[in-house]
Amino acid sequence: MYIYLLTSVYPSNYSTKGTTPVVHYFAKEWVLQGHQVHIFHTESVFPKAYYLIGKLFKNLLDSKLGHLVPTQVPNEYDEIKDGVEVTHLLLKKSKPHGRFSTKQVDRAFEIISSYIDKESVPDCFVGHWDNPQLELLHALKRRFHRPTCLVYHSNGFLQLFRCYGQETNELVKDVDLVGFRNITARMAYEKQFGKLSHSFIAASGVSKPFIEAGLSFVKEIGQIKRFVYVGALIHRKYPDIIVESLDRSFQKEPFEITYIGEGGGKKNVKQKFDALGCCGKLTFTGRIPREEVINYLKQSDVFVMISKGELFGLVYLEAMALGCITIAARHEGIDGIIEEGVNGFLCEAGNVDELAAIILKIRQMSPEALRKMSLKAKQTAAYYSDVNVSKRYIEELKSLVNHESNIKNNC
Repeated sequence: MYIYLLTSVYPSNYSTKGTTPVVHYFAKEWVLQGHQVHIFHTESVFPKAYYLIGKLFKNLLDSKLGHLVPTQVPNEYDEIKDGVEVTHLLLKKSKPHGRFSTKQVDRAFEIISSYIDKESVPDCFVGHWDNPQLELLHALKRRFHRPTCLVYHSNGFLQLFRCYGQETNELVKDVDLVGFRNITARMAYEKQFGKLSHSFIAASGVSKPFIEAGLSFVKEIGQIKRFVYVGALIHRKYPDIIVESLDRSFQKEPFEITYIGEGGGKKNVKQKFDALGCCGKLTFTGRIPREEVINYLKQSDVFVMISKGELFGLVYLEAMALGCITIAARHEGIDGIIEEGVNGFLCEAGNVDELAAIILKIRQMSPEALRKMSLKAKQTAAYYSDVNVSKRYIEELKSLVNHESNIKNNC
């Protein structure tokens, strides 16, 4: 198949460290499977003052806003990345969020159309993130008569009305296939717009190094005391809550907690650890290469992150791939993948009491029960490998294209 994929978020020469590469992972795997993919990265560009403020107050803004603030003014360029054609487009905005101007959307539409004129019409148009993809998919479908698919990266949909106003329902219903990052998002969408006849979950996939590392060793879990957190140290991820819950569960017995990642919340974690008089070891690694993350996961008994606003949480599956007993946030992206008490545990985001109770429960589990859960976690992660999820995703697109083709042939 030949796919045009539009996305607002994609790693570039100017993006912040930590920008999710999820779209590239899908595209890269599709190319390896013999498909052709052209990505159009519809990147927002703001007045220069925005980037200066982001640079001066980076840690504070990252922690308070819960996402990484860009500090470099981007440029437009083309590249080929792992066999994927990528066109980085800039769409001007005066401030974050909100709708792009008609002029900017029209410009992006004409640039994308010019590539089609030079190449050929793709089999389908796929979008990730709704703004400005909803408008662009609508316009491209009208001009080139190809089916469209949009994957939402949000668990709430009222912002669509704030962005598109009276046009919202028309734009939303014009999409032929709808994807979600998790089942919580699908439920929220259907509550707002009605039941979907067909949709799918566009889950992230665990990369080969994590899967292979998990298959190559057996985790020995005895006395539970080694904990690990991987993610930005920001408020919505509640990194300091983990320390308080561990203190309650261990009651001055020694434990080890390692934080992998960066962010303004590091100071709060250290202060709470000292104030509580925790007995054990607190380690901060900062941002480290992925292969080093694997080593820390191998050495840890439990992975814990009960953050709010997670759209999927690939790091949970990566921890599961290495056999960690995993504690994730309930209704925050991993529901339907982690089964309570089977391959991990779910906790209300930021709930210190519930987290402490779960940690105590894990400490009281038998070695046999821990080994069984660890093995089940590995099996779950293998099912969600990047190869497997990309294959399931592309099958959804094939079905879409075939369905639309049959309709045309029968007309």
